[in-house]
Amino acid sequence: MSKTLTAGFDPGYSQRMLEVHEVAEKTYRLGIRLTREKAMFSAYSVYLIDDGGGALVEPGPAALVPRIQEGMGKVGMRGLAYILPTHIHMDHAGGTGMLARLFPGATVMVHPSGAKHLKEPTRLIESTREVVGADFDDRFGSILPVSDAQLHVPEDGEAFSVGGRKLQVVYSPGHAPHHISYLDLKTGGLFCGEAAGVPEQGDAYPPLPYAAPPGFDLEAYLETLQKLRALKPKILFYSHRGVGKEPERLLSLAGETGRAFGDIILQALETRATQQEITQKIRDYLHRRFGPTTEMIDPSLVIAGYSVYFRRKGLLPVESKRNG
Repeated sequence: MSKTLTAGFDPGYSQRMLEVHEVAEKTYRLGIRLTREKAMFSAYSVYLIDDGGGALVEPGPAALVPRIQEGMGKVGMRGLAYILPTHIHMDHAGGTGMLARLFPGATVMVHPSGAKHLKEPTRLIESTREVVGADFDDRFGSILPVSDAQLHVPEDGEAFSVGGRKLQVVYSPGHAPHHISYLDLKTGGLFCGEAAGVPEQGDAYPPLPYAAPPGFDLEAYLETLQKLRALKPKILFYSHRGVGKEPERLLSLAGETGRAFGDIILQALETRATQQEITQKIRDYLHRRFGPTTEMIDPSLVIAGYSVYFRRKGLLPVESKRNG
């Protein structure tokens, strides 16, 4: 479980190497970076399960597809039976349509509320442009539709076989209402997407909530963390940064930071604090609680996500909307 392989990127695309690590039995993490992007859209973890017909968890944006093909070649995988995005945000599922065309025999799993957007991605493309920018196609690749014949909408708790193991579907809303996690019942590995936050500086640091608007729901996020803890996973496979080797501690910290961010942002918005002031309050909390080296590089999207959530819940006065 310590195998490491490398393959170079194209010049100008990235200055980093494609890293391939075996992180559990027949489970490989492809570490890919888009170094020209902001922190929240720069680091990706794509997971390959080299068992049976093969499975890929978390395709990422379409720009990663050539690197995914390269990684599959390094591992020795020729095909895919399953393509498993955790949710339909561009940085997790943008490359699903392209991969589905490359592997037409693969089944694509998706939450019931996300299926129509993978099949007909017009609204998904529009919302991606609003969040990422009008040039997202050039930077991250195009979002292509997935044929209805390849889509499968699983039930919560449904299990399916990938070679000699079973993966269990775990509905895990909060970060997004259409979020699914996958528990490998053989290894105890939990592919948690962003349902358990993101360890922005690695698993030695606390996982921070990535509260993407408009779908973030703090109450659902905290409930999901309890649900994931009850599964007693042995390792967390994050979709950004890497793996978490202390699941109980990390899931507990994700709940703590999620609640703390909520308290900080709500109180700041109630007093009409500016974006800069809220950012500083978040950084002060992280330094005070976890030490001066703990950072969140760009909290703007998180502040927006919490702000939309609090307005939806009726917790903000009307005049404070200009600050979100």
